[in-house]
This record gives sequence, C-alpha cells and structure tokens, in this order.
Amino acid sequence: MTIEQPADLAVDRRAFLVRAAALAAVTTAGAVALPAVAAATGKHQPALDTSNAYVKPRPEALADPTELTVAEAAWLIRERRLRPEDLLEAYLARIAAFDGTYQAFNVVLIDQARQAARRRPGRGPLHGIPLAIKDNYYTEGVRTTANSYLFQDFVPPFDATAVAKLKAAGAIVLGKTQMGPLATTRATTPDGVVTTVNAWTPTNPNTDPGGSSTGTATAVAGRMATAGTGTQTGGSITAPSNAQNLTGIKPTMGRVSLHGIIPLSYTRDHPGTLARDAKDAAIMLTAMAGEDPDDPRTQGLPDVPNLIDAATPVYHRGKLKLRWNTRIGVTPGFATGTSATALARQAYLAKLAAIPGVTLVDVPLPDEWDLLPATRSTTCGCRNAASRSCPTCAVTCAASASR
Repeated sequence: MTIEQPADLAVDRRAFLVRAAALAAVTTAGAVALPAVAAATGKHQPALDTSNAYVKPRPEALADPTELTVAEAAWLIRERRLRPEDLLEAYLARIAAFDGTYQAFNVVLIDQARQAARRRPGRGPLHGIPLAIKDNYYTEGVRTTANSYLFQDFVPPFDATAVAKLKAAGAIVLGKTQMGPLATTRATTPDGVVTTVNAWTPTNPNTDPGGSSTGTATAVAGRMATAGTGTQTGGSITAPSNAQNLTGIKPTMGRVSLHGIIPLSYTRDHPGTLARDAKDAAIMLTAMAGEDPDDPRTQGLPDVPNLIDAATPVYHRGKLKLRWNTRIGVTPGFATGTSATALARQAYLAKLAAIPGVTLVDVPLPDEWDLLPATRSTTCGCRNAASRSCPTCAVTCAASASR
C-alpha cells in the first residue's frame, strides 16, 4: 500500500514563522488575521478512518476488564461482548479498593459517570471508555482546582474544548486527577506535602511518579482508568509516562486546544494524552485534536494526520518495517558513561541503528546552551509563596537566587 509521509515535512517554515509572529501580536493588539501555513495540500481533510482503532483483546486481559487497553475495550464494546456499564463498574471497584493508597484522584464522579455509561451506544472507539482528566481541565459544574488555593472553589461553567471533544466521542469522565500545584511539580497538596504515589511502588512515596500529570499517570498505570489527559510545559506528560511505563504524547503546539485549561505558560503549555500504549494514545489524541475558534494557536496547522494508522504496525513479508526512511536525532551525552542507564541507552540506540531505514544523527546543542535558565516556574500558588516552609518555593527560590 502507498503510505504518505507526515504533512509537517512539507510545511513552509517561513510561512509558519510569519504566523507565529502574528500569534504573538494577538496577545498585545487583539484579534489579527492569521497567515495560513502552506502545506502539501490545502484540501479540507475528511473524517479520519478509525478502523484500525479496534484490537482483539489479549486472552490475559479478558478475565479483568481493567486490564483492557482502549483499543481492546473498544473491540469488545463494538462486538457487544462488553457493556460500558460493566467496564465502568470494574474501574469504580478498583478505585474504591486502591485509591486510598494511590491517591490519584481529587474527585471521582460516580453518578455522572454511571449516567454517561447508560447513553445509547455510539460508533467510535472511545464510546464507553472511562477516562481520567487532569484537574486543570475545565469540567462543567465540577470543581477544577489545578490543585491550588487560587482555584480551590472554582467551578467552571463549561467543559474545556478537549474534554468536550472526548465526551462527544463517547468517552466517560471518570474523575479529576491529582497534579502538582498549578502544574509545577509532582502531585502534592498545595502546601507541598507529597500525595500521589507511583503505581509500581505504592508503599514507597519516595519513588518519583513523575509530574505534574501525576494523578493521571498513576490512575492509568494502577488500572483505575483506561487512559487519561495531561498537560506539559516542561516535561509534565513525558516524565510521569516514563516513570510509570506509559505512552505519553506532548503534541505540537496548537494541535490540541488549550481553551478551558488553567494555564502555566501561554507559550509552552501543551494538552496531551497518557495511555498504556501508542495506539491508545493515538485514539485519544485523534479525538482531542483539531482547530478551535476559541484558541488562535490551533489555527492554520496542517491537517491532523491519521495517528491511529501511524500507531498500527506495518508488516512486509511477515516482518515489521518502517513506513519511510527515518532520521533519529541523538543529543550530546545521551548514552555517555557506564551507569545502568547509560548502558541501557547504548543498547537502545544499537537496536534502533540496526533497523533498516533508520539513520542516527548527532544533534549538537546551540552555542551557549548552558547559559539558558532552568525550565522551572518561579511562582508557586501556595499560601507560603516565596517561603522556605513550602518545598516548591524553597526549590524555586534557591534556583532564582543562584542565577
């Protein structure tokens, strides 16, 4: 079959930079006309084919619905071999049994979730799938706190665009998940006391579960949700996914609308997905992605590619193959040394290099890279802001003082 390369390989970079400058003007001068980004095709993209979103379940997952991936659960629901109500109840039972230890959720929306599970059957792969939503995404009529005193009583009047799209696709909002205060650290109380633990070592809070999308990661890894949403400003999707053996996607800026998400940084926030594998993450992102008139950052990007097909393995004569020749960048020091991590990375790079069509490329860092400041935010939403009685503030204040 013919497989097209990603649309972004054909983007006119100069036009993209012009558009980025126009977006910056929006914040200071109000609405302006945004230049379109020239891509390979200007045609309106039809609805994406989701036929590859359904996967026949593994035998070991059939005994426990909470072990099903999104793709597996979607297959069973489509085949009428699993009811969304039964899938939801399996998760609610697991939350009741284990979340006292995991502390992944701020709130579990039992009644609303049960009502949603009774909706008429839909046709999409997310119909009836219980999801965990990070607590900086607006949820209509449900407190959205960003785990901060600043928003402790905030009840939004509408859903974030990403949440609305997930609901429209048939997904069930299972609950709101714990996070670092204002998305700055691993999940803690606003005063900095550690809460959510790593699902793989629930009795040891010293094992870093990753942040700031900690609660979503622990909920998914702990089999208390099928998948979930997060946000990333400086590693808050990829870090907890890495720490808890999940697949996290931080999409291109503007691919998913930030409308209705409590911000940390206007120019660096990215809504994305945390899931059990690449296909589940692609299913989620497909539903969340697209233009939004309420967020100018989403305007003028190339069409959303078929992410689900991209996450589906391609075989040639019974062997896995790349869709197209691929260059993979390696930053300085990534696999340097003799530590266990370095040795694992060296083996990983050797595996990649052995794949036909893969070329490893050294990517040097820009001049004076070491002069750039750390990515940590220098603000904290706790009551003890700028006080060393708060662990978050103590770190940020020390970092600021050292510059």
